[in-house]
Amino acid sequence: MADLKRIPGVEPKIARTRGNLWRLAAARAFWPFAVLVSLFLIFALTGVIDAASEKLASLSLIIFVAGLVILGVLGWARFAPPDRQQAVRALDRQSDLRPLATLSDRPARPEADGVALWRAHETRLTDAARRLSIPSFSNEWKAADPFYLRYVIPVFVALAILFAWDATGGRLQRALSPDIGSLFGAETIRIEAWITPPSHTGRPPIFLQDDQQAVRVPAGSEVTVRAQAPSAPKLIVDGQDSDQKLRFETTPEGAYEAKATITTDSEISVAWWGTRASWTVRASPDAPPEVEWVSEPELTPNDKTEFGWKASDDYGVENLELVFRRIDGGGDGSPDTVTVQLPAISPKEAEDTTAIDLTRHRWAGLETEVRLRATDGAGQTGLSEPVNFVIPEKLLLQPLARAIQDIRVTILREDAAYEAMPKNDEALTEDAVYTAATQRIGYAPHGIQRASRMIEAVTYKPARYFEDVSIYLGLRHADAILQSSVSTDEAETTEPLLWSLALRAEYGSAADALRALQAAREALEEALRDGASEAEIKRRLEAFRQAAQNYLAARMAEAMANGLEAPQNDTDSAQQGGGSSLGGSDFADMLDALSDLTETGATDQARQLLSDITNMLENLQFQQGNGSGDGFPGMPGEQQGENDEDVPQEERELSETLRELSDLLREQRELNDDTLAEERGESPRRGNQQPGQQPGQQPGENGEGEGQSGNSLADRQEGLGDLVEQFAEERGEGGGSEEDDEGQGRAAGELDEETVEAIERAQRRAAEALRDGNMMRAQRNQGEATEALNQLAEGLAGQLDELRRERLGDEYGGGAEETDPFGNPMGGVSDGRDVNIPDQAERQRAKDILEELRRRYGETPDEEERNYLERLLDRF
Repeated sequence: MADLKRIPGVEPKIARTRGNLWRLAAARAFWPFAVLVSLFLIFALTGVIDAASEKLASLSLIIFVAGLVILGVLGWARFAPPDRQQAVRALDRQSDLRPLATLSDRPARPEADGVALWRAHETRLTDAARRLSIPSFSNEWKAADPFYLRYVIPVFVALAILFAWDATGGRLQRALSPDIGSLFGAETIRIEAWITPPSHTGRPPIFLQDDQQAVRVPAGSEVTVRAQAPSAPKLIVDGQDSDQKLRFETTPEGAYEAKATITTDSEISVAWWGTRASWTVRASPDAPPEVEWVSEPELTPNDKTEFGWKASDDYGVENLELVFRRIDGGGDGSPDTVTVQLPAISPKEAEDTTAIDLTRHRWAGLETEVRLRATDGAGQTGLSEPVNFVIPEKLLLQPLARAIQDIRVTILREDAAYEAMPKNDEALTEDAVYTAATQRIGYAPHGIQRASRMIEAVTYKPARYFEDVSIYLGLRHADAILQSSVSTDEAETTEPLLWSLALRAEYGSAADALRALQAAREALEEALRDGASEAEIKRRLEAFRQAAQNYLAARMAEAMANGLEAPQNDTDSAQQGGGSSLGGSDFADMLDALSDLTETGATDQARQLLSDITNMLENLQFQQGNGSGDGFPGMPGEQQGENDEDVPQEERELSETLRELSDLLREQRELNDDTLAEERGESPRRGNQQPGQQPGQQPGENGEGEGQSGNSLADRQEGLGDLVEQFAEERGEGGGSEEDDEGQGRAAGELDEETVEAIERAQRRAAEALRDGNMMRAQRNQGEATEALNQLAEGLAGQLDELRRERLGDEYGGGAEETDPFGNPMGGVSDGRDVNIPDQAERQRAKDILEELRRRYGETPDEEERNYLERLLDRF
């Protein structure tokens, strides 16, 4: 047998013929598969599938994939790959000699004579094999593909590619990846997503939209995704550090909701038969707050510790504290903290000077290391540099007060726990008496036991050593608490009682009123700082007003008990219901201004005015008087120890003139306030008292009728003008200048004619404006009259000071530099301008704006405008 491989060109012919047979067999087996693929490509590239609905596109893909699988399986079952013998037979069919197959034969009887013949036969077959050509199988192709689809379909596919040359990739991608979920109700899915930043950042929620750019949010924000879908989707949060796949939970409304926390840059997506929505979120890190000392703590004369500080945070400082740690190593080593009030709610940058009374601290008198610690809304803290500081002690001069203070700090500085009481099973038996239960002090730590023994020593022979029985009873009550306490915390409940007893022993009963005043102030400051509701601020403001009145009453009673002079009653105090008034109507005006500021949301100004009022009350001093009230703050009077007989007639007359002028000034101010109330449609805040009418006197009791003159503001203004004119006639009017033509100065007590005329003109114009109903012009004229009265009073006060200075010389302590506890000049009449009180008209404008905002908020139907107005109202 001849080796076909030795015949040049035969093996390639066999391989190519086999390839043609393989293609023919594949075409016969897979032609439906190829037609389906070609048709899908043509539809996809020409945009037919792209223009169809999602449901039709998804259905087409499903049919295409299913058809591919089915036809592929059937084609594979029909496909029979040709072997070498089939290729050889196909080539041999071209020659009757069948050279390829014959060359594979061998002689049955190899003989010498037949070998030469066989060699010649092989040569002939070899020549025939070389002449064989590769068959085209055209008949077989025509039978298998009578319509020439093998040429038509590729041409159409090529034309479709040329037609959609620029969009080929996109159309194929959309055709191969339609929204399969549309077949299951994906068009009904509604997705809402929003990100809620941490509350301490003060930022509003961010609603996520489709095709939105990357959103920047604070780290720690919470993303909420709510979906209306046929079944629960999945929330995928692809972060830099980790990936989260969260299953949606069913809400009571039948929707699906999922939440996740954003800590790093993340890609958020909702998956339900594919990605339904996706967003890119960038997380901004939250830096810890920074705090530092501006000035180190130092003790002020009023027992307060004052220090300056500065703090900042990117989203706002939530809390500021002083952190104390004992240097001597005493106690259990744990620090102690004192809260520092912030000037605003969560300020991003704040710098302030704070004064805190630390004399009540349990470590008062000890050297400590103190730091400032700022905390932000995320709980991160920042510390300042440490400062060594001795916490100041309360300066107590009375021995009993110092002893009570020692008892108190002994209890507070005890950190050890009580010993466990032994179990007594016999205590539960009949008629048994458990005496150990009444001796708990024996199981107390050393400090508690020592405090109890100190109380026993202090309360020895109370009739001999105690002038105030309430202090003795309070100490015995504190000892009873110590005797029955079972823990250190329970024993420390005696601290408020012991502190009040120490203050009472040192200062007397006014200490309770002062403590109530300070507590009311702190409560009101807290409400203003934290943005409490309007009703809560009003309630605490009223509590502060009552505490201030109680404190004034306590100080007056204390002054009277000590032989000091009590003030005369006036109409201000009667109408306010708070006893005697200090400094004329200034105190009431300041409280009214404080009320207006809190109502209009001016919290910073309100807190400053609150501090000013409290400081004036705490610094209130009483002077020794002679029964006439001259020594009381806010009214001019003689020097201490002087009698009326010792004072020259000229000074007495000038002092009386000044008092009468002060009454006229007060009545003009009341009329100004009632005019403003009338314009606002409110009832007068100070009543309709006639000029010259005594407090509590009804209209008509002073000889006037009960007609319109008692109720009309114009009549009241005109009546007040008559009083001013009468007052000027009785006191006399000097020249229009300080010196007459002969060089003589104006006599003491004489009134400046120009000023008096200005007062009368302004009051007459105000009365005319009131009758015409022009409230604005009336208020302007009333203001001019008030200013002129002030000017007149200041001039008389200056004359009185000059007379006293000439008579007393250096012994006289009056003058422009001397002021009373309310900041008013001694010997003069103040209009309250030394304290920064906002103008009443300015406060009224703020009220009007606030009322207009409320009215528009209740009337506007536009939701966006309502939200804007609501944000404005929240600031108030």
